[in-house]
Amino acid sequence: MRKVLLFSLIMAVVTVPAFCAQYNVLVIVGDSHVDAEAQYLQTLNNVEGISFSYEVVHINSDLGNRGTKDAVNFGKEIEKGNIKLSDYQIIWFTWNGPGHDGGYFMEGAEDAVKEFVKNGGVVWMGAFDNNFNDPDGNQVGGWFPIDEHPVTIMDTGDAPVKITSDGDSSGLFSKPNKVDMNAITLDDNFASVDKDFVILATRTDNNQPAAFVLHYGKGAYVEVCYDTRDAGKLEAAKPLLENGLYYCATLVKSAAVDPGSKLPITWGEIKR
Repeated sequence: MRKVLLFSLIMAVVTVPAFCAQYNVLVIVGDSHVDAEAQYLQTLNNVEGISFSYEVVHINSDLGNRGTKDAVNFGKEIEKGNIKLSDYQIIWFTWNGPGHDGGYFMEGAEDAVKEFVKNGGVVWMGAFDNNFNDPDGNQVGGWFPIDEHPVTIMDTGDAPVKITSDGDSSGLFSKPNKVDMNAITLDDNFASVDKDFVILATRTDNNQPAAFVLHYGKGAYVEVCYDTRDAGKLEAAKPLLENGLYYCATLVKSAAVDPGSKLPITWGEIKR
């Protein structure tokens, strides 16, 4: 009887915190047109019983390319220890986050972001520009595993969307909100993806991904090529953004995180 009671207590400890976990989200802004997206995210403190906290970082200092005066050098701040990716479970790239219009804002942060994902973190990406390259001349940049999963970005605009069976089962478009992807404005999309990309939605104009998840290490990269550059586009995308937070949290929960990692174990921390 004592063994049964002890087992029940242990199970209560390891299962209940899953619904009490707080997820720390690092919101990356590389384009001043989407400050409103970052502001909206910060209002989403609780989604379906999951708590979220936010830190917003502007990483584009080029005022001539829609940068901001308070922007930091993301790579150098990570190197100095001023930004610790291990403090977060989700990195959220707003529209045009990593670079745009010839500007690349992720130099020096590439390896840290990939390690973050390998250790169980989740990176969310809105659409971003096809018109930028990293110092090695690559689209997207080395913060995404382009060495293992080469991709291209196509210069596209809005298009109708078809949700795939994997998209239906993922919950991204249905929980907590029923999302009408055809009400959301799309922008430049990933293309030439390999078989490891799980396609959640396709564009009907070119049959390329409108949304995907790529599992990498113990974490994942999630991309939906939505556009939030003005108030109307943001308003239409709000149900998707809320769902995106919830979906990212479920991916973090399902990750088998290393005991030595600073990311939270999937069912929450046990205090000693």
